[in-house]
Amino acid sequence: GTGNVPTIKGEFIKVLADAKSKGVLVVASTQCHSGTVVMGRYATGKALQDAGVISGSDMTIEAISCKLAYLLGRKDLSATEVANLMNVSLRGEVTPEDAFEPPTLPSAYEKAMKKGKNHY
Repeated sequence: GTGNVPTIKGEFIKVLADAKSKGVLVVASTQCHSGTVVMGRYATGKALQDAGVISGSDMTIEAISCKLAYLLGRKDLSATEVANLMNVSLRGEVTPEDAFEPPTLPSAYEKAMKKGKNHY
């Protein structure tokens, strides 16, 4: 999915940002069978990104769990390095971002974004 979570009241995002500030790595995954997490494209995904949530891209929840266990078990990596490596393919578990074709956006939204206006 596009990285959507409840953001109307903002409490959930605040909890995630607070966890991040305490050194907790939070990874967003998708429920879509063959989808990918695309954060930053819409306001809710952007809120996740701003809170420091890591995109799980197209990894399964099992791949995310195993990858985190492996990376966190390496004492030579900082939390920032672990976060950065989550979107790097170590063994084919994640598709590189540049391999995805960007989906087309509705033309009205595209026009608004080209004009630099934020219409939510």
